[in-house]
Amino acid sequence: MSILSAALQWQSRAVLSRHVCVHLRNWHTVTLPPVCEPLIMLLTFGLGLGSQMGTLRWQGQDVNYIHYLAPGILAYTAFMSSFFQSLFAAFIRMRFQKSWEGQLTTQVRLEHVVWGEALWAATLATSYAVVVCLVLAGFGFAGQLSLRWEWLPMTIPILFLTALAFSAVGLFFTSILPTIDHMSLPFFLVIMPIGFASSTYFPLPDVVVLRELAMINPLHHLAEGLRWLLLTGKPTWHLAAAAGLCLIMLVALIPLDMRLLRQRVFGDR
Repeated sequence: MSILSAALQWQSRAVLSRHVCVHLRNWHTVTLPPVCEPLIMLLTFGLGLGSQMGTLRWQGQDVNYIHYLAPGILAYTAFMSSFFQSLFAAFIRMRFQKSWEGQLTTQVRLEHVVWGEALWAATLATSYAVVVCLVLAGFGFAGQLSLRWEWLPMTIPILFLTALAFSAVGLFFTSILPTIDHMSLPFFLVIMPIGFASSTYFPLPDVVVLRELAMINPLHHLAEGLRWLLLTGKPTWHLAAAAGLCLIMLVALIPLDMRLLRQRVFGDR
């Protein structure tokens, strides 16, 4: 059975269902972060800092900062939430809670556990993105934000794909980090540079190196693609670039994650 096709097997869906059931037991507490984070960001940066900045130049036109920020928050939520879940939460389930050991005593194989973790991280991140959409709609209802609202539901599939791709990145670090004390390293050395060099919160300066790096950064293309879509109503090549880069990440990283996690869990070489 192909490693990639294991995502469609019932065992992977069973692992996903297990995570959903556990998550729903604490829904009243886990709902706060996806609601509060975009709300705080829009209030402090969008309205607070934005009132001081006025407008900024984007693609040759003046836009209010809160309008520039809103699509970036949506993209960043899918990116960061999936990575956090597939790194911290997956590591804890593997190392401390021994959830993986229990699953592997059933008909579930390691490839199903890995795909279940990736699908769960992407599903949770996408649900958080949906909450962000509701927060954005609330700002629109209050007259603080004007977007092409009819396009908002269309963003969900590309947000899920992006979240799935970055969950594979999180699982990569889960497979190689020796202890939970090392979790800060990928955040500061990999994730934060990707996040801030991606046009999520501010336009990138016109620096050749940054411009070239942005071309291979799926988060940059996602943020820019969502911005074009939600501000102008125009689908652009950025969304296709984001989808293509995410698919490349999945095809390259999932088999690598499987191999590294097999070495870690079973001691195989």
